[in-house]
Amino acid sequence: MTAPAELVGPGYLAAGNLLKDRYQIVKEIGRGGYSIVYAAIDRKLDSAVAIKLLVPPPAVAQIARERMRREVQAARDLSHSNIVAVHDFLEEGPWSFIVMEYVDGPDVAVQLAKKGPLEIAQVEIIGRDVSAALHAAHQQGILHRDIKPSNILLDQRGRTRLTDFGSAKLDGQTSVTQTGGLVGTLPYTAPEIIAGQRGDARSDIYSLGMTLYVALTNRLPETPSPHLPPPPQEKGYHPLAVRPDTPEWLDAIVACATSAEPGMRFPTAASLCDAFEHHDVAALTTSFVAEAARPDTCLICGGSEPLGLHLCPRCGGTSCNAADTLVFIRHPMPSEKQSSVTNYLRTLLAGRVENAAVEAVAAGHRALVRVPSDGADTVVRNLALRKVPALAVHASRAWAPIPWRFYGMLGLIISVGGAAGIAALPIMLWMSPLVAGLLVLGAQIRLQRPVVAPQRHVSKLPRRLEERIIETFAQLPAGNARSLLADIVRMGQGLHTTLSASDSQQSTVEQVEALIVHSCDAAVDLSGLDENLSRLERHRDRIPQPSADWLETISRCERTRDGLVQRLLEVMRVISRFRGQTVESATACDELAELVRDVEAHVDAHLFAAKEIEQLLDATATMQASPAA
Repeated sequence: MTAPAELVGPGYLAAGNLLKDRYQIVKEIGRGGYSIVYAAIDRKLDSAVAIKLLVPPPAVAQIARERMRREVQAARDLSHSNIVAVHDFLEEGPWSFIVMEYVDGPDVAVQLAKKGPLEIAQVEIIGRDVSAALHAAHQQGILHRDIKPSNILLDQRGRTRLTDFGSAKLDGQTSVTQTGGLVGTLPYTAPEIIAGQRGDARSDIYSLGMTLYVALTNRLPETPSPHLPPPPQEKGYHPLAVRPDTPEWLDAIVACATSAEPGMRFPTAASLCDAFEHHDVAALTTSFVAEAARPDTCLICGGSEPLGLHLCPRCGGTSCNAADTLVFIRHPMPSEKQSSVTNYLRTLLAGRVENAAVEAVAAGHRALVRVPSDGADTVVRNLALRKVPALAVHASRAWAPIPWRFYGMLGLIISVGGAAGIAALPIMLWMSPLVAGLLVLGAQIRLQRPVVAPQRHVSKLPRRLEERIIETFAQLPAGNARSLLADIVRMGQGLHTTLSASDSQQSTVEQVEALIVHSCDAAVDLSGLDENLSRLERHRDRIPQPSADWLETISRCERTRDGLVQRLLEVMRVISRFRGQTVESATACDELAELVRDVEAHVDAHLFAAKEIEQLLDATATMQASPAA
């Protein structure tokens, strides 16, 4: 007779214990931060299964249980030959557990510990299979968040199986997201997530790239401390430097996948899978990487500026309002501070402005930039973040920054001229005020000529589309949505220019324009979702025991958000692929039309998610106000 489930030692179930009168424990096969995995027998079907038992600390037990329930609901919809199937989420007494497919084989971490670095061919299979699995998951708005050697299983037939989707959210791992959740295993976590941003598909790609590096070298890149992740590398990590027999194409794939900047990585798991299929990384990456690396950034805030205006719309590159406000460096300031400000301005304006003009700006003798009044505060704030004190002055008051010693000099000229006129030269009585006036006029003209001015219109997009882009960028704060849209606009402009040269490609041109328009909508929605999800997470800290419905709404909105990001990344992938090859008009038009419909559908899905978030924020505000009442 089998024993009922009972605790044997801290966190253990004994062999022979029975869960739900059906699943008989055989042995422990692994553990995570808040979980233990057992091999078990499904006595009803007489088949092997894996049981993942949740064992969190009591303080977070309810939240962890609800997280597990939601992650299972999402993972059950994933059906792919390289993903370990999830069957059910069950509870019995104090236990909550997942029933999963049992994979008879070691994980990559075990394989590395036993045999050392993996064969090149095996690493290629792992990279291709896992990227295909990720593509299937990302298409449904599901991120893995914790790709590492121990979550990649190798079955007896040599097939790679990816497991533990979403488990980082409940397993108490070590890196921190924007909303304060602990997600991912530190050495394999993308730099942007460690920096506190929300991840996307490219974060999973980074984790896979780091896993492949370890599979090839049996070691992580060097780190200054065992408690810190490997330092981000602009051009990624190259296993060839550690393992000389690594093929150049595989080295390039790993380096691209592990680039510090998300925009320099493969945009989607599908593009990474293509790289493994064709071994031609240059053809697959040159297009989007070259676009992402272009220095089209705002001179003031450093944000993306896709239209070549040098100043983003938010900072005054263009606006529906007149550019009627001047931004000056604030004076007086200590000499050390002025030296620091001067050095920053030299770096900011290098190659664009003569050194004498930089010195004049740093001294407050010339305006840095002329912007619309509604963008002036943003410019001043962005400069302050870089420790550059600035002030905004309306153009009609451009005399205000003129130092008092200048007016003292004018007074002296008038006084001396007046005295000279009375004593000997009457002409000086009217010449000295004239000279003083001309000096004031010249100073005002000079002050109103900022050293930074936006270039004239360089975009070849239709004016109505350009206005839509400008309007969208004026709404978007710095962040993932704005960065993604900037890359899409840059790449879309290039494809639009190429296709517009051919009369036979006009239908495809229209699809590209529609794709950019819907991408603008998706970016605005994505930014709103990010902001509202952050607000919800901040509210959650004040709610001791969030309800299951509360957590479910957040989870659903997170998946909507991740789905929007994935659609934007797919736009980047398709545009970059079209730019890299000659495509028949009908083929291109059909594929682009399908992508337009897909993006539009996800934008519509956002409307429902946005309404849910508004209702939840209202309910949360009421809940928090009730005790005070």
